[in-house]
Amino acid sequence: MTNNTLEKMDEKKLITRLRDLLWEKKTSSLKKIYARVNLATKQFQEIWSDWWEEEIPPRMEVDLIPVFSDSYDVILVGVEVEFFREKRRSPYKGLEQALSFGLFGFDSLVLWHVFASTLENKIIDSYVRPVKEIVEGLNLPIVYFATKIENRDKFEFFTPWYSSIQYEADYIIRTLEKSCKEKKNPLLYKSEIENRRKVLKTILKIPV
Repeated sequence: MTNNTLEKMDEKKLITRLRDLLWEKKTSSLKKIYARVNLATKQFQEIWSDWWEEEIPPRMEVDLIPVFSDSYDVILVGVEVEFFREKRRSPYKGLEQALSFGLFGFDSLVLWHVFASTLENKIIDSYVRPVKEIVEGLNLPIVYFATKIENRDKFEFFTPWYSSIQYEADYIIRTLEKSCKEKKNPLLYKSEIENRRKVLKTILKIPV
């Protein structure tokens, strides 16, 4: 992926590209990865209404759903991706959406801010710092990722930690899995959320 291509890419195309890139570099524990999954489909609506006799919350498209194998089950990860190509977007973009994934039974909730290579590091840092302070200071149950995407499909990390080294996508996968295992959705202990997780697995055709 060249810089010119990246600058012309909209967020939807970027999400698809990220899905393909992560799958190309997949580790043995990454069993599936879905992109732009709409949880407000007719099928999901019907199952949802059967269980809870209410309408599904609006705007429930999940940008990426990586599925990792675990000792006894799988780890379902809901990822909200926000692409920053300029300095005009709120640094808190996507925070509410990522939190809302907890209602559907995802094991972990992720907010991934992807920054264009044309943005200076000091500008990126001015976006990342307040979000990281909120997530950590309020102990929000979110894994916050912030990366700058470079040429040759490599990534520079700004959080969970900063590193000027450019990493391949397989490092993203391993870091994501490790971070998600350490920070789980606190709503999972509720039977209602557990049932929704079963519905989510059914929709994704994952054995319940």
